[in-house]
Amino acid sequence: MAGEIRLLGQPDPTAQRRAMMLAVLLLIAMAWHSFIDWYIERDLVTGNQGPFPAALGSEAPAAPTHAAHRSYRPEALVHGLAVDSTHSAVMALNVRTGEEYWRYERRDHHGDLASVEVSADTVVAWFEDGKLVGIDLRTGRVRWRTDFSRNGFQDLHIGAGQVVAQTPGGVAAFSERDGDELWRLRQPRSCEDPGPWNAYDFPEHLTVVELSCKTSGDMAGVVIGVDNRTGATLWTRAVRQEVHQADDHTLVADSPTDSGNVGEAARVQLLDVGRHGAEPRAEFTSDEWFPMDAREGVVISAGEDVPPDSAHSTVLTAYDTGIGERAWERRAAAGFSFGWARIADGRVYVVENSTVLEEYEDRDLQADLLVLDVHSGKLLHRLRLPHLTVPDDMRLTDLEVEEVGDGAVRVGLLESSHEVWLVT
Repeated sequence: MAGEIRLLGQPDPTAQRRAMMLAVLLLIAMAWHSFIDWYIERDLVTGNQGPFPAALGSEAPAAPTHAAHRSYRPEALVHGLAVDSTHSAVMALNVRTGEEYWRYERRDHHGDLASVEVSADTVVAWFEDGKLVGIDLRTGRVRWRTDFSRNGFQDLHIGAGQVVAQTPGGVAAFSERDGDELWRLRQPRSCEDPGPWNAYDFPEHLTVVELSCKTSGDMAGVVIGVDNRTGATLWTRAVRQEVHQADDHTLVADSPTDSGNVGEAARVQLLDVGRHGAEPRAEFTSDEWFPMDAREGVVISAGEDVPPDSAHSTVLTAYDTGIGERAWERRAAAGFSFGWARIADGRVYVVENSTVLEEYEDRDLQADLLVLDVHSGKLLHRLRLPHLTVPDDMRLTDLEVEEVGDGAVRVGLLESSHEVWLVT
């Protein structure tokens, strides 16, 4: 009681009660922490098995000489790892040996097939029941989890230290390191049922989000400039269809003046992108406009003379996105066509495939990996790929360049998960 006289050295009941309360709170906190650890570790988390494997190279191979067959089709190659996903699981395999380096696997049997995106040090997996998981690439340990409603995400984008994902109401961004939600972007009212989407990172804290949805006139989508620190919308621009990022200040898109009629030359617009907006800088025309990749100030398009039962064209055309003019053109040899092309480290990687028609009894595919200079189209290197007999049930018979980087080129048949080569 107030004013009670306590002798020197006599225990203070109030202080004792406070100490006991602190001890109880500490025990509760420890128990809660243990519960969280249990919740996280109830999934299978193996952690890294051995030392982190070194990359096959520091950049895309300039003159690859060896093609090794792989029995799996990884989602991504990064450093010395191949990241793959299966039913309810994500794993990292040593690229050289094929041995499992780490595995994350859900044990609740509600995950379904994971959608995976990879950065230089993080693997992010989204499962169809709405769980988003961030995994440390080097250790395989779970960094964070975020739960959303089922069908909350479709595709992922990692850039500028953020994970950007489409949600039922728009787009959400999370910290790559800890999964904290950073910002949200609500989709325009005209995008009630948005289709495929993309995100592109630009300097000065700018992320451009592209949504495919009905907009004014005959436009088929919208691009939105977002301040990726706050999520504030800086500008919005309607576009005709899918856009491509050519460099740190350029997007490539169909011109709004393009009629879109079959047989007419396509009009292509170059947009100068910054925090101020996306303003037209130049236009060019293309008789056959089928963009495959855009980087380093060049966009590669396929066109003309598409053969039956071929995925792509007999012609590759490169356009300089700085001035909006054709830079070079390359035609495939007679009886051959080009698969999907990729740009990396100043070079274009593309497979030149022999044409295999459905009625052919002999379905042997002859294919060469070509390495071209991105600015001139000059042939820098050619590698004959291993013999392949295309399965009878496959209609698209071209080998595609799927990914380039870290000392390797990944090549595979579009319709097969088993016919994959790692070219180094």
